[in-house]
Amino acid sequence: MLVAVPAAAASMDAFRERAVTNPHSLIASVRQQLDRAGTALPPARERELLWGMGTAAINSNDDAALAEATLRLDSLAAVAHDPVAAAAAGFLQARHDIANGISAGLGEALQAANKVLGQTDPRIMAWARYQLCDAYTLDDKPDKALPVCQQALAGYRALNDEFGMGDVENDTGIALASQDKVDDAAAAYVRSREHYAKAKAGQLVVLVGDNLAKMYLKQGRAREAMALSQASLKQELGAGRISDSLDSTTDIALAEAALGQHRQAYARMREAVVRARQAGINGQLIGMLQVESRMAEQVGDLRQALDDEREASRLNDTADTPAQRLVETELEQRYATREKELRISELEHANELKDLQLRAVKAEAERRREQQQRQRLANAMIAILAGALSLIVGLLVLLLRAQRRHAAELRAQALRDPLTGIANRRAFQQRASELLDGPHEAGIAAHVLLLIDIDHFKSINDSIGHPQGDRVLRILTDYLGGAVGAPCFVARIGGEEFAVLCPRTGLAAGMRLAERLRAGTAELTMPDDLPLERLTISIGVAPFDGVRCRDLSSWMRAADLALYAAKSGGRDRVMESRLLD
Repeated sequence: MLVAVPAAAASMDAFRERAVTNPHSLIASVRQQLDRAGTALPPARERELLWGMGTAAINSNDDAALAEATLRLDSLAAVAHDPVAAAAAGFLQARHDIANGISAGLGEALQAANKVLGQTDPRIMAWARYQLCDAYTLDDKPDKALPVCQQALAGYRALNDEFGMGDVENDTGIALASQDKVDDAAAAYVRSREHYAKAKAGQLVVLVGDNLAKMYLKQGRAREAMALSQASLKQELGAGRISDSLDSTTDIALAEAALGQHRQAYARMREAVVRARQAGINGQLIGMLQVESRMAEQVGDLRQALDDEREASRLNDTADTPAQRLVETELEQRYATREKELRISELEHANELKDLQLRAVKAEAERRREQQQRQRLANAMIAILAGALSLIVGLLVLLLRAQRRHAAELRAQALRDPLTGIANRRAFQQRASELLDGPHEAGIAAHVLLLIDIDHFKSINDSIGHPQGDRVLRILTDYLGGAVGAPCFVARIGGEEFAVLCPRTGLAAGMRLAERLRAGTAELTMPDDLPLERLTISIGVAPFDGVRCRDLSSWMRAADLALYAAKSGGRDRVMESRLLD
């Protein structure tokens, strides 16, 4: 797979092709320039050099160079108050983590994008959106990747940046391919190669050819696919691009298998898997193990096929935990909320301007009325002007009220979950923070937090489809809303997870409520047209004791640990956090 190098500002464009085609040379050159310049290096130039070094390090799997680049970018961000440098460090770390199967990678990318959100430089915004598009693509989330990729493509098109458009179209092809839209993906790869050709980036035209080769394989064009992948592999080996060379090797093996050369393909794949393990590229290794398993089965090596599937499953489970999904959901909501808050701020600024215009018009109307009294000979003309001004005032008042209503609606939407209609994570955090900031009187029952997770929800989505899964979420929401009662507060905090906040309830009452919710859910009767026999939930319960739970973050962690214990203990059960001490 081609890992393209985007631009974050005009000063960050210089190395993007060289970081792909000759990364080792670029790293050595950057280190030499940094050592020679010392502290006299201008911040913009230092950021340019470090960005090129970091992207080259990722492409050549050089962890030492990557660590050096990210540390110096973080330092530059702190000293020069440069949010672009801070975002660049975050995006580099995110790319490394996702490629190596580390679950925090997507969260890093979302945090980095948030650092430059609201910047006015169109090149910075196009760069940031491309980075987020790339992170979602590498993390195999095409539904989230494609809308952001389209925003990045529009930004680069407005800048007439052929290289940037080539980067985005390549990621668009990867996202479409993961949705099995073979023809659309192939078309995107062709457009990517055309953009790189216009940018005179001939080596990248060849490298994208390996992605196009994957589509040719699915279209039954195995010999054409093999030729493209062999050309890409030659360049990747010459440039020391380990990850991309493994991807091209896999595609060549698949082409050999399609041509009936099963044992040759299997031998090639086994060698590639060994190299992936040695390089520690766990994110890529999962897919390679699955390919090797199928090839092992084709040649009759059933024991190896089973071992490969078990290893791939273990690596995948390690990278996908409920806690990490919660973090990613929170960061995505924070990023979306930040965009909405910027829009609200723009509306409020517009309202302030309308207020000033309204005052000016009113002042003018008053002046006209005074002039009317002094100039009786101009009564007719003054009356017409006053009437016109009054009409304008009325229209401005109506416009101002409409915009204020719109701003209020946006604020309400920011606190409401669009699928279920109940409070979202942001509203929950506000309510919990207000509760914890209030007075704490001795002898009063403790606040209690219930974290609820639908059991096997991924299996529900996979078996009956996401639209039916959404119905299940709404059915549970309706039940919880009716069963919880005052003074408790129910919110959907992400995916299939809900929170119930119970002020001054006490642990015993909180446990009784949790058990009642668990049992009631299990007894729910599903609609006849919903192919689901039974719905169960797991619940973690944590009291706010002021000792182990000192703030909202530690309270959430305590409840999350209890929830994890409930799920690990067999699901469809309630666990209390203090039992885990």
